[in-house]
Amino acid sequence: MLATPRIVILDSSTLGKVSRDYWGPERSCRDEARCFLARLQDLGVFVTFTLTHISELLRHGNEQVVRDRLAFLRTIPLIAWLRPYDRSWFPGGPPDLLRRELHAVVHGSARNWREIVDNVRPQLWETGVGSEMFVEDDKFWSAIRSEAERQHKVETYVASVARTDPGQIMDMKLCDVVRLPKRPREDWDAYLRRFARVMQEQIEHHGDRRFDSSREAAVDFADKLLEDMKAIEEMGGDPVQRLLEFHDVPAGSVSPEMTIGEVGELAVWGRRLEILATRLRPPVTVSIRNVPQDTLPSHVLERRLASIQIKAERVSGSDLGDVHVAPLVFYADGIQLDRRIQEFLNQVRRDEPKLASLMGQSFRSSDYSQIPRLFDK
Repeated sequence: MLATPRIVILDSSTLGKVSRDYWGPERSCRDEARCFLARLQDLGVFVTFTLTHISELLRHGNEQVVRDRLAFLRTIPLIAWLRPYDRSWFPGGPPDLLRRELHAVVHGSARNWREIVDNVRPQLWETGVGSEMFVEDDKFWSAIRSEAERQHKVETYVASVARTDPGQIMDMKLCDVVRLPKRPREDWDAYLRRFARVMQEQIEHHGDRRFDSSREAAVDFADKLLEDMKAIEEMGGDPVQRLLEFHDVPAGSVSPEMTIGEVGELAVWGRRLEILATRLRPPVTVSIRNVPQDTLPSHVLERRLASIQIKAERVSGSDLGDVHVAPLVFYADGIQLDRRIQEFLNQVRRDEPKLASLMGQSFRSSDYSQIPRLFDK
């Protein structure tokens, strides 16, 4: 094993193709897959995993394909994986990366993106061999597969709902919201029925094609919105101030020119930050006042990519996994991305030079046999 591993993150679809060829009936395909692994080993390239990759590989609908993939993963001579923040042995996911970046800020005194990346990179990756990670344990992998399938359903729901704006208010500025006439409470039910109907239509037109619960999702969302509206009204006073308090967004963190969508992002970041901070070692108490949204580079890149992705005509649950994996471009020698995410990332590189300066190599490739050439230097 080399002292300095070369970390390369392959797309899960590519790993699936290599696995298919590795066990395939045609000798030429089998030879190509085996040559691919041997070439990576010769170059000191570690095939790298996160929990997202493993989930995507194991949630295939054909159980035999899943077994073949696990058997293939055991054959990989050099692997690396994102080390969980708690240092458990299984590959970690996006929360572990964000927690390490937050740790670098609150416990490591990192003052900017470059210092955060330099602090996190040396301890982010664990290395080993495929047979040690992907042990033969049918019960264990069955449980992981079930959780991966459940998570995939959650992702299709989240991506589909996030693509909607049935009230057409996400781009409305707070200064304009305060000028809106107050809707009489007796009109709420009729308004929310229209809201749910429009939301259902938007999900069906723009959501994940595999999501088959658009009506239920829209009605549930409208019901939850009704509960929130009642709670905010019962608080009394200025409705905008009550809205901020309801979502735990400090008034000093917003301006009249901010949109409802931006305020929503702040609320989500506040909740996410609280969860991350309480699980640090030692835990800390922080808020969006002292850890703003632009503090952690991985979170910043996620937001930039998501803001581009959400404008797509049709979204997919797998988009969330792509966005979560993409920030590893700060920490890897190479990362393979699909066509859309690569285009989005190129746009961020052009628009955000400070972020771009931190990024390693990203690439697309429809022919996995050509990937080793990128690292033959």
